[in-house]
Amino acid sequence: MPNKKTDQEKLEALADAVGESILQEIDEEILEELRLVGINPDAEATRLKALMLDRVKLFQQRKLRAAREGYGREIAHLDRKSYSIPTTAPERRQLFSFLLQQPRYAELVTAQYRDLESLTDNDIETYLEDLAELGVLGNMDSDQTDGKE
Repeated sequence: MPNKKTDQEKLEALADAVGESILQEIDEEILEELRLVGINPDAEATRLKALMLDRVKLFQQRKLRAAREGYGREIAHLDRKSYSIPTTAPERRQLFSFLLQQPRYAELVTAQYRDLESLTDNDIETYLEDLAELGVLGNMDSDQTDGKE
């Protein structure tokens, strides 16, 4: 049975032969051949070095790119979410105040924000959205939001 080589094996044999041929060449002969075909050896060495460094950098940063893509997807997902929080600023402030009075919810908001007067309406809306994201607002009964625990 004849020995049939795959295309991959043929390519590897060719690469090995070219590699051996180059290793047997004298450096000056290789440089002269490059110059004869119009290639500047120094410029080509610089280009190849930059190409290899770029490839190494791409490989090293693959996890960073994956993390950035995941982060971007999460941000897009959060931007599309809607929360069932009161529509007016006074209602949101009242709900937030109610949550701070409940021990099981108050611990979710840092102590520095206990003074409602110093919080902007936007701050309160953001905190309520964060609490909704955590599932706190979905767990509350309508009686609780009216202050009738």
